[in-house]
Order: sequence, then structure tokens, then C-alpha cells
Amino acid sequence: MQEIFARYGTLIMIAVWMIVIYVFMILPNKKKQKKQNEMLNSLKAGDTVVTVGGIKGVISSVEEAFVVIRIDKGVHMTVRKSAIAGLLD
Repeated sequence: MQEIFARYGTLIMIAVWMIVIYVFMILPNKKKQKKQNEMLNSLKAGDTVVTVGGIKGVISSVEEAFVVIRIDKGVHMTVRKSAIAGLLD
């Protein structure tokens, strides 16, 4: 057993660290990205949203890559879907 670790110990440790990095860094980011994409694809008129810049508004219309947000009466702003940080209740 010690002969195996003496010969391949460094490779085993590198493999273990790669697995740890994948599990604790890459997988959570993939899950977060998937959740964000699902939220962006489910946007519809009437949803209250916040942009990444902190602007709150109600969606007037949803296009392919853009969303028109009503910020106040008569004030509309067009932003990319990726600029939507989240939905508000």
C-alpha cells in the first residue's frame, strides 16, 4: 500500500483536489446559472423585476433578447434580459 502512495501519491492528491474544486466551485455555479436562465425564460408582462443596476419596474413587454420595463407613468426603459437581477413578489 505504501508503495502505491509513494509512486502515485502526487497524482492521487492532484486528482482529489480537482474533484474538490469541481464539487465546491463549479457545480454550485452551474446550478445558479441554470436557475437564472429559467427565471429569465419565464419573464412575462406584469412581473415586477429589479435590474442589476437596482432599478425596480414592471415588465411591459418581453422580446427575444430585450425586456421593456415601466418604471413610472410614461417612463419605459428597454434592457437586455441578462440585466434582470431578479423577480419581486
